[in-house]
Amino acid sequence: MQNPYKDLHDDVEIRLGKPSAWVCVFLFLLIITLPPLYRNIFEATKSYSLPPGTGSTSIPGGWVPATELFKVPKGTGILNHLKDFENKLEEASFTEPPRQLIQRSLVKSPLREGNRKTRIGTDGWLYLQTAINAITGYGPLKPEPDSVAKDPGRSPWRAPLDAIKTFASQLNEFGVELILVPIPVKPMIYPEHLGHTVRAPVTHPDAANFYSRIRALSNVEVIDLSEAFWRLKETNRVFLKQDTHWTPTAMELAAGEISKLVAARPWHTPGKGLRSAGPEKRRSQGDLVEKLNIGSGSFMEETIEVTPVTGQTRDENSPIVLLGDSFTNIYADAIGLDWGKGAGFAEHLALKLGVPIDVIAINGGAATEVRAILAQRKGSMEIMKKKKIVIWAIAARDLLLSESGAREAEVEWQDVSFNNETATSPKRETARIRATLLTKPELPDPQSTTYSTLLYAAEYHVDSVLEGELEPEDEGKIAVIHYAFKDRLPLESSTFQVGNQREFELVPFESRKELQSLETRNESDLFDLYWDLTAPKALNADISAKPRIFAVLGCCLFTFILGAGLRRAARG
Repeated sequence: MQNPYKDLHDDVEIRLGKPSAWVCVFLFLLIITLPPLYRNIFEATKSYSLPPGTGSTSIPGGWVPATELFKVPKGTGILNHLKDFENKLEEASFTEPPRQLIQRSLVKSPLREGNRKTRIGTDGWLYLQTAINAITGYGPLKPEPDSVAKDPGRSPWRAPLDAIKTFASQLNEFGVELILVPIPVKPMIYPEHLGHTVRAPVTHPDAANFYSRIRALSNVEVIDLSEAFWRLKETNRVFLKQDTHWTPTAMELAAGEISKLVAARPWHTPGKGLRSAGPEKRRSQGDLVEKLNIGSGSFMEETIEVTPVTGQTRDENSPIVLLGDSFTNIYADAIGLDWGKGAGFAEHLALKLGVPIDVIAINGGAATEVRAILAQRKGSMEIMKKKKIVIWAIAARDLLLSESGAREAEVEWQDVSFNNETATSPKRETARIRATLLTKPELPDPQSTTYSTLLYAAEYHVDSVLEGELEPEDEGKIAVIHYAFKDRLPLESSTFQVGNQREFELVPFESRKELQSLETRNESDLFDLYWDLTAPKALNADISAKPRIFAVLGCCLFTFILGAGLRRAARG
């Protein structure tokens, strides 16, 4: 086929003088080079002041792409290094201000566009993107096909069904029953604000088959709350508009449904001493607004009414164990969720049962972390023989995510091993030690995590015990919990370096109940966990004048050199 336009030509000719052309080249090069140049110099000259006892006074505070690109760690292939570099570049702190500005513009525009974490629905409803992925992806049963986009060196995938079967078998050996409670997520009950009109709860097509396989286990019951929530929707709101979690009404309904099943057991004897207080109003913007990362002022606070519970609602010696996540912690713990305390799921479940319960609940950690804490208790094998039932309340999204969705959401399904040591009473005394940091997990960027506060476990070698008593485990090692960041602000404890020796005061972590609900990165195999009593301090970055001056001077020098070079090239 011949070109029908070969005889046509443009009669307009644009001529640009040589000086003007070089000016355009100069401006173009400045536009594309000055921002990264300024940022690299700024980050390279920024430093963080460290607390006494860390082995040094300061460390470099910035992530410098120009140097990190060529630092390939030993044992890491160039391909994996480049992928890791690209991920860090996307999450680097200097990308945050422009990203926040653009995101705010998209949210306020007629498009009402969210981000990778939050989907904006109609009438001011916000949705967690992971929850939508859980009911639209491949699901927990169907294997995902391999593709060139998947990392061939990724760790093997442990499916949730296999982990649940193993855990149920472990409990069965102790004579303990398991009640699995998949808590429905917002798009299951309110799909209409995403443009879908339905007459029944929405769930993954494989959910019924998945739950039936779990129910087939000899010591397991599954309580699916979807239908109960759908009926409740006719008269009461089930989920908060701007938050991932349920309303107090839905939470109390769930506590009632579970208590009916537990109360029917012949060993259950309700007691007295627990009662509900008067209603109390609370206000917050909701975690989904925080995940949009657009600053304050774009969304109004939401008001709810809760009913606090008075009396002892939690007791580690209770025969009833509750394993949970942020659905358990909301309204119960103010740290990280901003909805107050004393009126959560565990409190209302204890109220309806008439007895205190043993509670382990970690934000984002219901898949593996809560089971690990249960198993890591000293003498857990002996302790579990005194338990009667484990209620495992977990967001249904964690159960229904496919492999790629779970990896992206950092949901892991690992097996746990119970401790066969002799059970001992929890120790409350403190100890001052001198110790050397051996290992710590890689900490994520604060802006990339689901929750705004994160703890991490670091392994130390105890060099000497200065005060008090302390019994290290294997080869003089202990595991100490520190803050990584709080309210997405890095703390000094996140900068502790492997090989540095510190002196600090410890207390058993199990005595810090208010912290045990927070998301924790723990790669240690040690059973005994300790808490560093050093007050967490925000990092004081030295960015007031010197780094900015260096960056400005560097950019000016580069501009002068570039201009001189282009002028010489133009003359040539």
